[in-house]
Amino acid sequence: MRLWLACGLLMTLLLPAWAAAEDNGPRAFTNRQACRRMTKQINHFEKTVLVMAKDRGNALWARSTEDQIDRLKHRRADKCPEYHKQRTVLARAKEQAEQMKQMMAAAAKGAAKYFSGGAF
Repeated sequence: MRLWLACGLLMTLLLPAWAAAEDNGPRAFTNRQACRRMTKQINHFEKTVLVMAKDRGNALWARSTEDQIDRLKHRRADKCPEYHKQRTVLARAKEQAEQMKQMMAAAAKGAAKYFSGGAF
């Protein structure tokens, strides 16, 4: 009876520590492994499947392949820190390019009005 009680007490104390210790190691390896796998999938879709879809002239297949590539890139960025940084930098650059485009359009409208004497 005392042995069972001692084993039960030992298990309640050691089981959470054992689960936490096991959780840290494999999770990091799984993320690295998942990052590599997703990178290989993205490369396959970009270099093989997308090229094949475009060569065959199938626009629907090409568009769905591009959507799958985007989904894989977002999932990879969520799991892999180095790709998350890359996604934030690219998002910031895209936002700045859009602002520059809007500024150039406004400048072009102003120049058209100025040089046409207000006709545009």
